[in-house]
Amino acid sequence: MRSILLMIIALLLSHSPATTAQVSVRVDDVSNVLVDLERRAPADVRPLNNAQISAEVSAVVNAVHADVGQAVQAGDLLLELDPRDFELNLSQALANLTSSQAQKASADAKLSRAEGLVQENYLSDDALLDRQTDAAVWSAQIRANEVAVAIAQRNLDKCRILAPFDGVVVERTAQVGSFVSNGNPLVRVIQIDRFELDAEVPSDVAGSLLAADEIRFVSRGQEWPLELLRLSPVIEAERRSQRARFAFTGSAPAVGRSGEVVWHVEKGMLPSSLISRRNGQLGVFLHDQGKASFMPLPAAQEGRPVAVDLPAAAEIITLGRDRLQDGDSVNVSR
Repeated sequence: MRSILLMIIALLLSHSPATTAQVSVRVDDVSNVLVDLERRAPADVRPLNNAQISAEVSAVVNAVHADVGQAVQAGDLLLELDPRDFELNLSQALANLTSSQAQKASADAKLSRAEGLVQENYLSDDALLDRQTDAAVWSAQIRANEVAVAIAQRNLDKCRILAPFDGVVVERTAQVGSFVSNGNPLVRVIQIDRFELDAEVPSDVAGSLLAADEIRFVSRGQEWPLELLRLSPVIEAERRSQRARFAFTGSAPAVGRSGEVVWHVEKGMLPSSLISRRNGQLGVFLHDQGKASFMPLPAAQEGRPVAVDLPAAAEIITLGRDRLQDGDSVNVSR
């Protein structure tokens, strides 16, 4: 009987709280573990103008004045086409205009004499009408020839290919001595002093951009602050995304730079890596006077950060949570 009593006492002592092994855990202040929830979208810096300049007349390329990589100003001469055929066309149009002006002067003189003869009854009304018609016809011919001169001058001007804006030549297909037809591409110029950041934002998070108070462009370890200019209401069916355009609020990267747009959605979020599941509930383990305290988080979801409202002095158990239970004694390290 005595031996049985001793065994019972030994069993009770072995399961007493005083002999329960402590679990080694690591803790950190809540202020050190909370993160800001961010969203990201691919983006690149695009010029406002990216012009493929094509020939507007058919001619032989005479000279190239700007090559790939060269900076140009608006109005700079980029290429010259052979102008001789167009100079001849202009000369012919001017000659036709001069001829019609002479014919008009002659018709006006005849009309003036005819009007005097009609008053003296030396000329019939029908003959006067013929003189008036001749004068009107040559007036119309002058107007037509003036248009022909303008067209010929315009075609001659098209032999000089000018830069449409300040920028850089990034491509040249025209070759000296080659024949180009109307519409053939000659050079491509991009604008480098006016640009925007273009991003492809998933449609399910695009709305959060409108309320974001901090947006930045991240590329190769560098960051630039942004402001949202436009968010397209159209959802692109293939990618389920919306186009967004941003302006740089300070310095800016070079045109063509690629990276990501990053913006804050919520601040002070508990990372999903610190969320545990116990008895079918998601929550977080806190350190409270040498013991683990499991705090359920009703709003938590698997794999997603969650907003928490904890005192600034709260200590989050960050490591050693695998077999930890609510109320376990813990051996704390930092």
